[in-house]
Amino acid sequence: MELELIRQIRDRAAVLSSSQYLSAIRKSIGDDCAEVIPSEDMDILATTDTMCEGIHFGLSYFSPFQLGRKLASVNLSDIAAMGGIPRWALLNAEVPKKLGNADDPFWQAFLQGLTSRLAEFNAMLIGGDTVAAPSSRLALTLTLIGEIEKGGAVYRSGAKNGDLVYCSGYTGESACGMELLAGPGLAHLIPRPACRKLMHKHLDPEPRIMLGRALAAAGISSLIDLSDGIASDLANVCKESRLAAVIDAGILPVSRLVRLFCHNTRKKRGEFLPRATWEYVLCGGEDFELLWTVSEKRCLDAEEAAIKVLGHRPAMIGRMQEGSGCYIDTGHGLVDISFRGYEH
Repeated sequence: MELELIRQIRDRAAVLSSSQYLSAIRKSIGDDCAEVIPSEDMDILATTDTMCEGIHFGLSYFSPFQLGRKLASVNLSDIAAMGGIPRWALLNAEVPKKLGNADDPFWQAFLQGLTSRLAEFNAMLIGGDTVAAPSSRLALTLTLIGEIEKGGAVYRSGAKNGDLVYCSGYTGESACGMELLAGPGLAHLIPRPACRKLMHKHLDPEPRIMLGRALAAAGISSLIDLSDGIASDLANVCKESRLAAVIDAGILPVSRLVRLFCHNTRKKRGEFLPRATWEYVLCGGEDFELLWTVSEKRCLDAEEAAIKVLGHRPAMIGRMQEGSGCYIDTGHGLVDISFRGYEH
């Protein structure tokens, strides 16, 4: 099974390889190591993410193609969160017996989803490993290597006292989508077009690569992607920057879809009672929007850079200040929401 699956991976990677970057690869799949040539005047970025069946996804609602795309997207989002350029990927698969046949259509669709998503950002699959799983659950790990101009990476630790906090888009929709996918009794409560949009937010998030590049060039002070929710990810910025953050509940954007989900599912009491709207927005996770801090002096430059990429103005949601922890100002006092996000 391993040799046949490696052949499929090699063939699929070759089909979608970007000629722009082929000259930077001396050796790809087929040897003990892949060999790449880093660009001059660039630093290397490296990230890795694991997705486990039953924890991060269910094969009952993820198609193999969607699963491949999402595995690529969560890694691409990490590169975006440093302002970098994705380049080369390595795939590790822990394969259960139920998927042990390399000719299973699952693998062709999965690899098509993975490599096509990478190719959208001129990244390519150059190696990896497969092993038989000791359990009945599939586990997938992707390692993604990227590049950034020397000294150009944006860190979580760069926020300054008085910086403004921005978010690139609505949050909470992915968490609503996950509950619709995992809870079959809920979907009929939501109008079909809204239901499809919420599910899509969870199944196929958009990595903000171009936005990360634009923000880094605009002189922001810190940057992070929203994989665990604003409450946890902004708390990480606070921890690394040794500051506190206060989110203004009065200006925190809440999407129409999240409001609709919370309103409609609240009718189904007993079997399912949704969390409050703000819990989805602040704690939902897996939206993969970008959150950044920027000085007041540079905030308009960053806004303009974001508008050019997004097509809309990013939301200013709060401010950094002396202290520690992440808080929301409800108008009646501060509530500590530090690390109350999604755990996976």
